[in-house]
Amino acid sequence: MQMLHDLVRGLAEFEITGPPDVMVRSVTGDSRNIQPQDLFVAVRGTVIDGHTMIASAVENGATVVVGERHVGDIDFGHGEPGITLTYIRVPDTRSVHAALLRAAQPEIVEALGSIAFYGVTGTNGKTTVATILEQMLNASGKVTGFIGTTGIRYLDVEIEATHTTPDVERLYELIVMMHRAGVKAIAMEVSSHALDQNRIDGISFTGAVFTNLTRDHLDYHHTMEAYAAAKHKLFLGLSESAIAVVNADDSWAPFMRRGCNASATIDVGTGAGNEVEICNINATAHGATFTLRAHAPGETPYEFEIHTPLIGQFNVMNAALCVTLLWARGLAVPALQKIMQNVHGPRGRMERILVPGDRTAVIDYAHTPDALEKALVALRAVMHQPGARLHVVFGCGGDRDAGKRPEMGRIASEFADTIYVTSDNPRTEDPRAIIDDILAGIPEQIRTSDAVHVIEDRRHAIIAALMKAHPHDVVLIAGKGHEEYQVVGLEKIPFSDGSVVLEFGS
Repeated sequence: MQMLHDLVRGLAEFEITGPPDVMVRSVTGDSRNIQPQDLFVAVRGTVIDGHTMIASAVENGATVVVGERHVGDIDFGHGEPGITLTYIRVPDTRSVHAALLRAAQPEIVEALGSIAFYGVTGTNGKTTVATILEQMLNASGKVTGFIGTTGIRYLDVEIEATHTTPDVERLYELIVMMHRAGVKAIAMEVSSHALDQNRIDGISFTGAVFTNLTRDHLDYHHTMEAYAAAKHKLFLGLSESAIAVVNADDSWAPFMRRGCNASATIDVGTGAGNEVEICNINATAHGATFTLRAHAPGETPYEFEIHTPLIGQFNVMNAALCVTLLWARGLAVPALQKIMQNVHGPRGRMERILVPGDRTAVIDYAHTPDALEKALVALRAVMHQPGARLHVVFGCGGDRDAGKRPEMGRIASEFADTIYVTSDNPRTEDPRAIIDDILAGIPEQIRTSDAVHVIEDRRHAIIAALMKAHPHDVVLIAGKGHEEYQVVGLEKIPFSDGSVVLEFGS
């Protein structure tokens, strides 16, 4: 229990209605978890506005409420602000939520100060880069946790993820759990939603990585400029002790570097003008070998070779970003080289499954135009058997940016030999309407040929593609990757692309 005036002491701006000397048991933004003498923070979400849950929180026992609205504009239920409860009005409940959690729980502050955080942001590659960093840090002797799209991991604990980056209350809870278990570093994906919604407030990152920025989430951000600005917040918030590494081959790299306060912001790219140049790339079906050449003014370039079992030229960049960051943080080159030989990609990211008849299925999370193109190009580059064909099975998510659908159709028609357009997670949209949006991007002469198949049922589409594949053919099954469900309407139905492939091959 703490006094309210102690909790709000660090807030920059607030107005209070009611006594400031009440006792507070706990702080939460979830009205369902409220107990007597709790403080409820009414966070304005994208789907649910916490202000509509204030009456419920008060009914459950909240004696302090924090919100953004004027006291007269709120339904407190049976509560009477200034008499039976205290109301605190602030400009932004999201940032205040994080600050109050830290003030209420000293263990959060202790954990945040004891763990080295490595954040990865970008449209594509976040999961792969964070997973590589997790493996590299663990292999270097530092007990490391992971927070991202594929789940939460530390030591022998695995927890299913509900978001790429959890809400701040859940995130702090996970960080404290890891701290208690002896975790010394966390590699985490940092989504644009998390940055925009202040979910990572209070975290001081040791290292930050920018992978790339391409079209995605415009249903939320509306413009690429707003999307980029959200990503940029990670770099604007870095301390002077941090190191930032950016993919210099991406056109948004200069924007991400702007205003970055890190002790070093390192450009990594295929051009000779970058501080770390990627050269001598040799990508095969079994991995890639490349050279990293570090350029320093007035000095002879220092270079060393890296081999990784990861497939695809885009994974060369992912690996190079990880190696550069940990090299800059002091990990020796021989150790980096040894560790990189044994890293593996995350489940559902360019995951190869051999199918009887000398055919290969590849499961990948590619759900953006850029990711789909890179996956198809990477697979085509390692297909050397004469006559081998590249098939792609994909759909697009419902209730998400519809503008990318025809673009993904165009890309599939340009880089694949055979296309199977199907459902992804249709959510509340009509699956056929989503498919029609995709088909609109495929040139008519291809769309009306036998190279394009429309099979709404995803399981049937995968099986059809595998059945049509000849020896040495590759079938890319894109969009869902590691996911073990399909969202139809508001329901999550068990479904796994990988399981369908394994069942087919058994």
